[in-house]
Amino acid sequence: MRKLMIILSAIALLLTLPGCTGDEYSSGQLSGNPDAEGDGIYEIVMQYPTLGEIPQDLKLVEAAVNARTEPEIGVRVVFVPVSVFDLASTTNIMFSWGDKLDIIMCGFGVSLADYVNKGMLIELDDLVAEYGQSIVDAEGIAMSGGYFRGSLYALPAEEKMGRVRALYCRRDILDKYGIDTDPTTRYTMDEISEIFAKVRVGENEDFYCLATNINDDGFYSNFDIVDKLGSTLASGCLMNYGSGTTEIVNYFATDKYEQACRMIRGWYQNGYLNPDCNIVSDAVFKQMQSGNYFAFFNSAEPDMLIGQNTMLQGYVDTELAALYTSYPNSVTQNFRISMWGITSSCAEPIKAMRWLNMLWQDTEISNLLNNGIEGLHYQFVDDGPVIQYLDGMDASTTRYKAILNVWGDKSKMYIWEPLDESYYRDLDEFNNFIWGVSS
Repeated sequence: MRKLMIILSAIALLLTLPGCTGDEYSSGQLSGNPDAEGDGIYEIVMQYPTLGEIPQDLKLVEAAVNARTEPEIGVRVVFVPVSVFDLASTTNIMFSWGDKLDIIMCGFGVSLADYVNKGMLIELDDLVAEYGQSIVDAEGIAMSGGYFRGSLYALPAEEKMGRVRALYCRRDILDKYGIDTDPTTRYTMDEISEIFAKVRVGENEDFYCLATNINDDGFYSNFDIVDKLGSTLASGCLMNYGSGTTEIVNYFATDKYEQACRMIRGWYQNGYLNPDCNIVSDAVFKQMQSGNYFAFFNSAEPDMLIGQNTMLQGYVDTELAALYTSYPNSVTQNFRISMWGITSSCAEPIKAMRWLNMLWQDTEISNLLNNGIEGLHYQFVDDGPVIQYLDGMDASTTRYKAILNVWGDKSKMYIWEPLDESYYRDLDEFNNFIWGVSS
């Protein structure tokens, strides 16, 4: 009965909202509803980061969220989808056009310093101290990622305190060429090159060893982890994960960078990379879906290992093997992968902060945005917290799936199969291992 009432309430609210027929996300509707605040409700326009595909039922989920926020904090949230591949340009255009925009996504390659220097964000120190305790309690040390020049400008949306990189390889290709892998090994560029060579010899000329796109970081960043101190390599960095050194160096002048460039140039010349890799903008998952690629680089924390496997099995019907290329690490940029900021054009920053705190505090809201509506987009396995798709549905047919996990306190999230309740224990162990190494 409870889930039915949520669905019915969401549908009822959805039908009362303006702009809910036709294309809800056309450019003429990005400025919000100028009459929305006549009922004492402040309308917050907030970016909704995607990988290019907008969930079909986003408006329905939005209505379900507002069914809770309007009576509790007097806020109505309007989500504006934005591809993370176009995040900076889209945000800058909206600002220049004067579109209503209260909360924006920082990170995914966008420089926090750039937004601050352009006057696009407000300082959050006092707002967080007064209205953001749930965020502080959940994020802890990760809050440090949101500081610039001593002031807090953004709130971290990440659940992991550290990262580890890996090359995800198709298991069927590894088996085809008798390539053994070791999950306890840290693979070097030379060792990866040897694997690529074996695969390239056996496959046709239109099959490539590595899927990548123009938005990816340099390949060297998967092997040689440096601390960019919350900025970019252009500003200098700390070598070796920032461990045991305070010397800021020019990474581009190091022998390691030169060696990496020479190796990667060899990958290109040997046909391991698509000749058009410098202009390809398709996500690596879309490239892998074609069946013409062997591997891709990505993070390999506990949830990522299973999540990447689950997604790729639906595309190419094969398992993936993760070849670790870095040690687990925690550096400044980890806390800046994705962050929320309140814009300087926001008319009610207190209400914006109260909404963000509610996002972290309210389990139902964060799960609505991460997973959709129970009974419509997922169902519980037994008594929870593990969930699965409804019978007859999967990742390709569901009408709502938030690919980017940026909504609220991740420790309160339901867990998608094939993950189970051990996930949070594994995550805690991973985080504790990070800090044990770095201390």
